Amino acid sequence: MTNNHLSINFLDKYGSFELERKDGGYFSFIDKNTEKEIDRTAREVFIGDRLILGDNSLYEVESIEGDKVYCTFKGKEEITWSLEKAVFSTSSDLLAKKSNSSVAIYSTHTAESYVPTSGKDSKPGNGDILEVSQVIGNSLKKQGIKADVSLNKHDPHDANAYQRSRRTAAQLLKTQPATIIDVHRDGVPDPKFYAQKIDGQDATQVRLVVGRQNQNMQANLDYAKQMKAYYDEKKPGLIKGIFMAKGNYNQDLAPRSILIEVGTHTNSLEAANNGASTFASLLPGFLGITGQGAGTPAPGAKGGGIGGGTGSSIVWILLVFIVGAVGFLLISTGSIKGSFDKVKGYRKEFTSFLGNFKRKK
Repeated sequence: MTNNHLSINFLDKYGSFELERKDGGYFSFIDKNTEKEIDRTAREVFIGDRLILGDNSLYEVESIEGDKVYCTFKGKEEITWSLEKAVFSTSSDLLAKKSNSSVAIYSTHTAESYVPTSGKDSKPGNGDILEVSQVIGNSLKKQGIKADVSLNKHDPHDANAYQRSRRTAAQLLKTQPATIIDVHRDGVPDPKFYAQKIDGQDATQVRLVVGRQNQNMQANLDYAKQMKAYYDEKKPGLIKGIFMAKGNYNQDLAPRSILIEVGTHTNSLEAANNGASTFASLLPGFLGITGQGAGTPAPGAKGGGIGGGTGSSIVWILLVFIVGAVGFLLISTGSIKGSFDKVKGYRKEFTSFLGNFKRKK
């Protein structure tokens, strides 16, 4: 049996974890100490789920009573973005043989739609969410980035949807994309919950979702945190937060896999598209890729295939080493001239060493 087959069997048993509510209701997250509402979702919620709010407050679900989810405050997450994190991130990327600056996009729940535009929240076979996926892809293509957008249908919206979309995700991953994105929308009834203005236009926020039940969970979570930090710096408020939900969401397939929720069903498709387009406009900068596949990598998300690497990381490490060496020479000698004299001394010693080595041979 292959690992992929075993993972699908795992989802057969636990597919209900990735479901959303069908009764039109939603769960309200409550800070158990202040009794104040801190967040909402139409996803099924389980004890142990965690969420990072827009201000980076971390909460964990402690108990569920009907529609109310009582959470414990765990502190503030430190997820600030910095270039140093990009330069000194995991070395495994430097060892990879393949690299690709493309972005893979698909949607598990292909019937999801936006009521103000389509008059219904679900259109089996042709949901509005497919257009949102295409908007992300088209925005990337305009920036010169290759975007592989799958319009494969995975209806119906049931416990087996992620098994069906798993085949699509696995196919997209064969090209070693820089990241793979599963595009969704939430089901919270209040349209104001995700609404925002971007450059004077109606738009929606984007929530990041990470599955807690997969071997890549920590890598996926680190990736989501780094993404939020980058977007918070470039477009504050666009990322609503991060929900760490019980389930797999096919994120065991890749460490740079992310599920995004673009608004909710009561937002208009136009607003969702504006939010998605803004999200896509910043994605190449975060991934460290350009139309030519070059760029400065964002933390933990360097240009190159998932699990793959990039030459730019090596260049940055060399630059940091050179700058450090020059600084050391200046400090130890006290002048630029002294630094040059010291380098000349090293050169003479090295030449003498090579001469002695050749004579011994």
